[in-house]
Amino acid sequence: MQRISGWVAAAVIVTIVFGTVYLTLQQIGRRAVNDAPVAALAAQIQQLDADPATGPRLELTKDSGTFLIVYGDDNKPVFTTVTLHGEVPDLPAGVLDTARTAGTDAVTWQPEPDLRMAVVARHAARRVVVAGQSLTPFENSDRWTQLILATGWVISMMVLGAAYAVMVFFPNGKRPDSSNPTVPGRGA
Repeated sequence: MQRISGWVAAAVIVTIVFGTVYLTLQQIGRRAVNDAPVAALAAQIQQLDADPATGPRLELTKDSGTFLIVYGDDNKPVFTTVTLHGEVPDLPAGVLDTARTAGTDAVTWQPEPDLRMAVVARHAARRVVVAGQSLTPFENSDRWTQLILATGWVISMMVLGAAYAVMVFFPNGKRPDSSNPTVPGRGA
């Protein structure tokens, strides 16, 4: 019983270590996805009083780059660099309200199925400036992280299992002596 409880404890510890490493990497990556929108946000806030440049708007897709939307007091878009099916996408009012009361809000926004965006909203000059980018590149790299860590975990469990098997089959570290085999039916 002592052997199995030691093996279970080792398996739990290895699982916790791999889980903690994954969660840490996932959180670092997810927070890093906000870096580009925050930089774009800061640049736009500095130009709030200037007339927004008109130009081509990019379509919001899994591959679209950083985008900006500036909302007025009435939660209506004043300026945007992005459209969704030709229309300015509507960010949930709760995000805009939180940005107005708390100063900023960072969320994952899903305007439609399979389209997830990292969005940062900040209140400035009676407007809410929203910057975002697609989460698809991050989620693709996160799948690789999951695969690598899962492989490491499986290999660790196999090593622990092999060590446990050795302890069970060779309890005192002794291997059966093959030089002096006993013949069944004869006394030794």
